[in-house]
Amino acid sequence: MRQTPRSIAALLALVGCLALPATSQATLVFTRHVLHPVVFAAGDDGSGAHKIGSGSMPRVSPDGRTVVFHRFEPGRRLSALMVAPAEGGPAKALATRWQAPFVFAWSPDSRTIAVLLGPETGRQRLTAIDLASGAQRTIARGYFNGVSFDPEGGQLAYAKANSERYPPKSDVYRAPLAGGAPVRLTRDHRSLSPLWGPNGKIVFVKQLGAKRRRYGPKNDLFLMGPDGGQVRRLTHTKVGPLLTGLSPTEWSASGGQLLAEFGGQDTTYAVTVNPETGAERVLTKEREIGFVGTALSRDGKLVLGSIGGFEPGAGHEVVSIPYKGGKPKVLAKNASEPDWSR
Repeated sequence: MRQTPRSIAALLALVGCLALPATSQATLVFTRHVLHPVVFAAGDDGSGAHKIGSGSMPRVSPDGRTVVFHRFEPGRRLSALMVAPAEGGPAKALATRWQAPFVFAWSPDSRTIAVLLGPETGRQRLTAIDLASGAQRTIARGYFNGVSFDPEGGQLAYAKANSERYPPKSDVYRAPLAGGAPVRLTRDHRSLSPLWGPNGKIVFVKQLGAKRRRYGPKNDLFLMGPDGGQVRRLTHTKVGPLLTGLSPTEWSASGGQLLAEFGGQDTTYAVTVNPETGAERVLTKEREIGFVGTALSRDGKLVLGSIGGFEPGAGHEVVSIPYKGGKPKVLAKNASEPDWSR
């Protein structure tokens, strides 16, 4: 590669700095007060925490500027999808009847979100919402288990079943965000939770052993290309009774690190997975009251989550833990449900 002269390099560096947001610090969001939850935002080290609004399940945009969160209005018996600036300011409702907030994705450019809208029971709409205009577009209808944008933001991967039966007879699909027919990537009726990563990889869950296991199938992670080809099994996880196994949480920007969550009855804790070998490592010794992982930094060095168990409570702490293992660093006390743009 040809070297850049120093004068040009300096000019490019200056332009790059001018293009950055007013602060180079990433945004951390979390929830406090279990009975009457309130969403807060802060710097990614926990500094400067300030209230965003009443609600829960906050999700911050990749650029750190915008927060969406869930608000339930008991008087109207409606669940609303709220949006607010991360620096503080009035929140407004983007949509009502927001269901299953854990099925959610930001586009890489922070302009669009993918969510589920519809009734509490019955078929729901996988919907893309433009943040600036509030315009909605239905991607598909059915019963969904995961959604993810591709790295360029032009396509969505999602898992859909046609009924509510358990185990879900679910397959993974790919659909263009701008409109067009979806492409079915799996046909085994046991694939769900796709997470689109870099280098043309999609990690997803296959439900295994449904006929042999007494309490239902177990989850293991598989990889495939964006056309549904080159499928290979990644993990071989031991999963006990009443437990479900792994679900993918987040890729690093390079694709060299992968964060997953091991779940089941009264159990959820973070696990790192080697994307090449499938080797797994639990980040904390505690299981049922251990570390719940929610996000991975883009450089793959830090895992964000909360300590205190699977069910939010007053004694929880939002922490970061090195991906390679180490002592948790407390970012916010009496807090849970964290997300960040780091």
